[in-house]
Amino acid sequence: MEKNYNNKTEPSESVLYYRNYIESLESRKSLVQSLNLMDDTFFAAVMENTGACTYVLRAITGIKSLNVISCKVQYQIRNLLSHSVILDVIAEDDTGRIYNIEVQKSDNDNHPKRVRYYQANTDTMFLKKGCPYENLPESYFIFISDFDPFNLNDNYYEIERKIKGTETAVSNGVHEIYLNTKIVNDREITKLLQYFKKSDASSDAFGPLSEQVRFYKNDKKGETRMCEKIQKLIDGAIEEKDMMIADLQRALKKQHDEQQKAFNKQKAESEKITMAQAAEIE
Repeated sequence: MEKNYNNKTEPSESVLYYRNYIESLESRKSLVQSLNLMDDTFFAAVMENTGACTYVLRAITGIKSLNVISCKVQYQIRNLLSHSVILDVIAEDDTGRIYNIEVQKSDNDNHPKRVRYYQANTDTMFLKKGCPYENLPESYFIFISDFDPFNLNDNYYEIERKIKGTETAVSNGVHEIYLNTKIVNDREITKLLQYFKKSDASSDAFGPLSEQVRFYKNDKKGETRMCEKIQKLIDGAIEEKDMMIADLQRALKKQHDEQQKAFNKQKAESEKITMAQAAEIE
């Protein structure tokens, strides 16, 4: 449990233990070795490299000419009046196409609706006020999971929009792709997905992707950098939690003040009516 003194939140014992744990060289090495590309922090670190990101996106989309020119990881879109989101990877290629890649281990959400919400938030980033809708870039939303999201015994699903009752496709520039590491079949993408699950540092079968995995797992600088990223994530989570607590306290205070104001108003009106009735009786 976190203790609160004078509205200051202290780190929990588990967080303090984790900080001490990653300070040990042997522990850092053990921690990083246990990670794979299905861990969003490790995945984000590897995908910061535009070469690795390009390799993965070419394999998934089949666009061999694709070249990533910008790649942002753990990118937060803050919404003041609605749910904020953190994108694992948001990338742009040299033609202006946009790619959002998410990795997910646990099956505890409505993932198609999650992708829908991410799509809506991403679109607002790339359409300036007053610009026509045709300026929206072509975008790919790629969801990679440890489970089969549709339970159809496949590891690759691409969503298509069609006019009901016909085979006529209606494109709005959005490509929605679901991949998973659970199902092993003869698809070409299967080897890459299984590498996501194992992330064997001794393998060099996946070009720049393998190079980045090897850097973070076998290089001391990479191990240290990886632990720093994990620590930054922990500190960010604590800070975000503190902000949520502060927002909740402000909301509760505002609610209390409004209730007190309404009570005082009602009390004043009641006293006014009582005085008027007393005057009539007198």
